[in-house]
Amino acid sequence: MRAFLVASWLIVGFLAMNLFSLPIKEVAAQDDDLKIQLKKMEEMMQKQQGMINNLKSKIEMQEDISKSYVTAIDEEVIGKRVDEYLQKGEGKGMWAEIMKRPKLAYKKGFVFETQDKNFSMKINGRIQFRYSYEDRDTNNKAQDEDDSSFRLRRARVKFSGKAYKHFKYKIELALASTGTVDGSKAIELYDFWASWNKNPAASIQFGQWKVPWNRQRVVSSQNLQMIDRASSQDEFTMDRQIGVMLHGKLLNKKFEYYTGVFNGNARNQSTNGNNEMLYIARASWNPFGAYGKGIGEVESDINFSEKPIAHLSAAISYDSAGDREKFSSTTIDLDSPVGTGVTLKEVDKTSVVAEYGLKYRGFSTSAEAYWRRFDDIGSDNSGSVGSGTIIDRGFFVQGGYFIMPKK
Repeated sequence: MRAFLVASWLIVGFLAMNLFSLPIKEVAAQDDDLKIQLKKMEEMMQKQQGMINNLKSKIEMQEDISKSYVTAIDEEVIGKRVDEYLQKGEGKGMWAEIMKRPKLAYKKGFVFETQDKNFSMKINGRIQFRYSYEDRDTNNKAQDEDDSSFRLRRARVKFSGKAYKHFKYKIELALASTGTVDGSKAIELYDFWASWNKNPAASIQFGQWKVPWNRQRVVSSQNLQMIDRASSQDEFTMDRQIGVMLHGKLLNKKFEYYTGVFNGNARNQSTNGNNEMLYIARASWNPFGAYGKGIGEVESDINFSEKPIAHLSAAISYDSAGDREKFSSTTIDLDSPVGTGVTLKEVDKTSVVAEYGLKYRGFSTSAEAYWRRFDDIGSDNSGSVGSGTIIDRGFFVQGGYFIMPKK
């Protein structure tokens, strides 16, 4: 019996211990789960804090960009983006060709040209320095003093070139005036023109340049045979004008023509001043083929032509100077050309020139003959002057030969 009671108490104690131990185990397990969850929450908060810091850095960077526009970091990013566009994107090939470094060379002047040869510019310059001695012998003792002097005859800078295949241009500046001190300018625009030459038989030119009336005036001063142009040419020339011209070469360059309309009141004039214009027409026949570069061909035969080249040319012009103070370049613009105290008010001018030129194996010769008529001459002092007509004539002949020609 006693043994039975002891066994019963042992069984009851065992059951009680089990009942109390279960809640303790569950509480311990719950504590472990809570620690794990807290750790995970802590890791999540750290990640969120990192994201917040990253976002804050980006916001600060944007603020810096808004203040400084472009930072060193952005320049690198932009450079990469541009490079990707040019090398891999839509701009591959297109912009790469445009942005290639232009060519730089020297070919009778400094030449700049794009890689695709669509654009070019040549820069030339020239200076003509002169010494002269004048032995004067007149009846006026006040003017009999001899004159010995140096002179900067010309100083020019020229820019010429093309845009695409058929568009050409030229700009020429005079850095030293040939006029008097009072009338001179430090820099003066001489030529500024552009031309469209898609069809050699019919090209258009517009701007300011030498009127293609007589050949010697059009020839550049660097290509003259003598040190200056003929004095008769200086009297009859049309000089530089603002206008438009149609010209071309036909029959394998054996025939050239020039026709144009100009203001007629000399270079660098802002307006014409009236509705009267200068009209010109010129034709050249080259029996042996092209006469060099045309109307502006160098006068001497410096290329020692193995075959003869020649031209026969003629031109006519008409200029009405109604109520115009003066013509572009004639002595008719003097205050008293037809009488003392008579100042011209209006006059019509018709001019004609006939020319020839020949070059062969170092020999060259050329001549020009001029005829000019002034009609309907009116003055400020009286309605008309004399018969109302003045006729002028002039000419020059020149030639040369290279004893030791350049080959």
